[in-house]
Amino acid sequence: MIIGNFTYDKKADTYAGDITTLTFQRGEVQIRPAEKTGAAKEPDYRIVTQTPNGTVEFGAAWDRKSEAGKSFLSVQIDDPALGEPLNAALFVTENGKGATLIWSRYKKKTVSD
Repeated sequence: MIIGNFTYDKKADTYAGDITTLTFQRGEVQIRPAEKTGAAKEPDYRIVTQTPNGTVEFGAAWDRKSEAGKSFLSVQIDDPALGEPLNAALFVTENGKGATLIWSRYKKKTVSD
C-alpha cells in the first residue's frame, strides 16, 4: 500500500514529500542524510518535518538492497502517538526523480509442530 510520495533531489541526496494513512498524516516531510557518528547500525537518513516549534525528527532510514538487487530505503517512523513503530520501504521511481513509500502488514511466521 502506498502511504507516501516524494520528490528526490539527487544533488542534496534528499527526499521531500508527504506521508498519509488513515491515522497518520504528515506533510513537508524530508528524508535527508544523517550525520555519521561511527555508531553501530546508525541510520543513513533522518526523517524530519517542520512544525510551528521547529524541526522535529520522527524516523530514520537505512540503505538496503532487495534479493533481486534493487536499492531501497528501509524506513522506520516512530512517534509517541503511534502504538508501535511504522516500518516501510522507500523505492525510487524508474525516472529517478521521485520515490514511493510502501507499507505492508508484517506477516507473523507460524511454527509447525
